[in-house]
Amino acid sequence: MSLQKQYTLGELYSLADQCSHDYPATLARKIELLTEVQILLGRKAAEAIREYKRIYAKRKRVYAEAYIAAENLREQRAELAVIELRLQEADAEADKVRWSNAVESNDQVINSLKYSLKVLLAEFGNNASANR
Repeated sequence: MSLQKQYTLGELYSLADQCSHDYPATLARKIELLTEVQILLGRKAAEAIREYKRIYAKRKRVYAEAYIAAENLREQRAELAVIELRLQEADAEADKVRWSNAVESNDQVINSLKYSLKVLLAEFGNNASANR
C-alpha cells in the first residue's frame, strides 16, 4: 500500500478513525492504515534515537576537550562546559522515549484490532451458515 509518502501521521490517524469496526472490510482497512502509521512512527523513533546519540556523543567530546584544556578543577570546568548539551540531551531522550512508546502503543492497538477482526469474521461466518 505504501501510503507514508502521501499522508502525514495526523492524516493517517484521521483516515483510520473514520473506519467502522462493524464490517470486516473497514476494520481491515483501519488495520492497514495503522500499519502505515507504524512505519512512520518507527522512522520517527529511529530519528529520535539518532538525535539523542548524536547529542550524547557531542557532550562527551566537549567534556573531554574542556577537561583536557582545564589546568585545575578539571571535572568541574568540564561539567560547566556541557550543561547546555546535557539539557539538549535530556530533551532528545524524552523524544526518543515518546516515539518508542508511540510505536509500542500503536502496535498494541493493531494487535487488538486484528483480534477484533478475527472475531468479526467468525461471527460473519456463523451468520452465513445459519442463514442457509
